[in-house]
Amino acid sequence: MAKMGREKGLLDLLFSIEGLFILIILAFRLGFIREVSLQLSPDEAYYWDWSRNLAWGYYSKPPMVAWLIAASTRLLGISEYAVRLPAVFCGVGFLIFVYLLTYRMFGRLSARWALFAAALVPIFTVYGLLMTIDPPLLFFWSGALYFGWLAAEENRLRNWLLLGIFCGFGLLTKQTMLAFGFFFGLWLLFYRRELIRSPGPWLTLTVAFLLWAPNLYWIAKHDFITFRHTEHHFQEELFSPLGPLRFFLEQAGVLSPFLFGLFLWVAYMLFRRRDWRAEPRLTYLWALSAWPYLSVLPLSLLRKVNANWPMPFFVAGLGLAAGVIFSLRGRPLARILRGLYFTGLILAFLGTALLYQLPRFPEKFPRPVAGLLFRFYGWREVAAVVQKYRRPGEPIVTNHRYLASELAFYLPDHPRVYQLPAPRPESQYHLWGIPENICGKRGLWVLKGNIRPPVPEKELLFKGRISLPGGRVRNFSIWRGFFIINSCVSS
Repeated sequence: MAKMGREKGLLDLLFSIEGLFILIILAFRLGFIREVSLQLSPDEAYYWDWSRNLAWGYYSKPPMVAWLIAASTRLLGISEYAVRLPAVFCGVGFLIFVYLLTYRMFGRLSARWALFAAALVPIFTVYGLLMTIDPPLLFFWSGALYFGWLAAEENRLRNWLLLGIFCGFGLLTKQTMLAFGFFFGLWLLFYRRELIRSPGPWLTLTVAFLLWAPNLYWIAKHDFITFRHTEHHFQEELFSPLGPLRFFLEQAGVLSPFLFGLFLWVAYMLFRRRDWRAEPRLTYLWALSAWPYLSVLPLSLLRKVNANWPMPFFVAGLGLAAGVIFSLRGRPLARILRGLYFTGLILAFLGTALLYQLPRFPEKFPRPVAGLLFRFYGWREVAAVVQKYRRPGEPIVTNHRYLASELAFYLPDHPRVYQLPAPRPESQYHLWGIPENICGKRGLWVLKGNIRPPVPEKELLFKGRISLPGGRVRNFSIWRGFFIINSCVSS
């Protein structure tokens, strides 16, 4: 295989073909999120509402997504563009780390093709445009992959410190970052045990824990609500022997079938070939990709695994596939593998091109495909109807966090909107509660579906539906009545 490349600096990257490619991607994505007036998805609006109330933690997630949105919207004002801007920069940072890691391990040729694949894989494209917890997770995960390799290769405290910082920030983004620490630790244990006896890994562990500690304190203070929310992802639904097959087919669909298939082939060959397992760079990427994927398979037997859950595992897998395939020399197999890789890139490009066109021309796509956009439509229209009936300063209560967050964003004065209490907290709105000063006052009830306000005196103002792409509709009603709620709390 090809020898490892010298360290690639950011200035070297900037003045290169690959750097120009990254700048083009950045410019295109910035233009796209400004040109396409795609309404915020409920999760994006929900995280934006978090950003107005900065804290060390929230009901279901750590605080990083809210911090990033807050930084953007307070600098640029409240808009869909400002909410999504951090996703674009996180996505570009992710591409830079993919390139730097692969360049460091395998040289420029492999790094170039890994970069092209990372920029074109459909699910990575989606999370380079929409602001959820996944764009910053990909950025911190890929940065941790890069500095983790540098730390193991050079055993310098500076790199261990940077690894700890990226792991800590990753833990402040999504609990999935724990998987990075677990599998990185396993790799050290099996392949680089001598490093465990050095101070570097313990520095990383200390820094990561110190950065995560305030969020852990917040979680403990709130009765471990975040961990209890996460538990439901691991609860059994119905045993399905075809679950692993469905899981792999979905991964192939969102990642590009040929690219994912090549990763699986390389991972299998590493299992078979002892000489490949003698290569630290291959085992490093293998341990941070194939091993986590294998750990998900038992879960896929018991419940559906969302396509984005194992997404970070493919970052190392992408580098592994490109590194091996473009390092093989002078063999018919190498030419076949490269041909399959190019085919995978073409399919990924076509999938991404369709993704870019879907929100611009949903009417040109088949109804089931257009229907995938239903979460991004109708909220501005719902807010316009609510604003028509709302009196100045009148409080609003809804029965779903989707409505609460979208109305807070799309109503002109961005009011605080409240969610009806539940027997146990089901969203951040329940943790915030309903302040005592609106209890007993008249206000608007904006309710999803065919629900009636749970109060004796009420007046129906509106009942209707908003048409959405793909033949879907959004049903809601608006009522005026007194807020007589048992669990009004001090704000």
